[in-house]
Amino acid sequence: MKFTEQFMPSRKSSTPTIQPIDGSILGEYAVSNYSERVYSKVYYSIRSLCGLVAKRSLKETFDWDEFKERFTTDFGNVEEKRYTLEQLLEYANRKFGKSLEDLIVQNQISWQRRQEYAERNQMHYQSETIEDSTHY
Repeated sequence: MKFTEQFMPSRKSSTPTIQPIDGSILGEYAVSNYSERVYSKVYYSIRSLCGLVAKRSLKETFDWDEFKERFTTDFGNVEEKRYTLEQLLEYANRKFGKSLEDLIVQNQISWQRRQEYAERNQMHYQSETIEDSTHY
């Protein structure tokens, strides 16, 4: 036995245990956990990627509504959380080589696309309404 081991008191590493802050601390302004907020982004990104791949292979016979129905049958809906976030991330990595960060970017791109589509449709609808109302 070494001299230091015999006469020196052993050090106890005392790291304080951190008490987590109660999640309901802000009441109606409470923020959900990050994994809960990101789950829907991952879910919808995977749905979008799967849909785009299916659309590319099926071409004219592809139907988004039918695909979304099938996706929901197989993956459940986003509220149900049939699979864990980790399972979805593993699936996205295996099928598409996508990480969490990639899926978040994919989700943002998808939202922008849908917003642009909605704006184009709104402008088209407004122009038709104006044309219809200007006939004398």
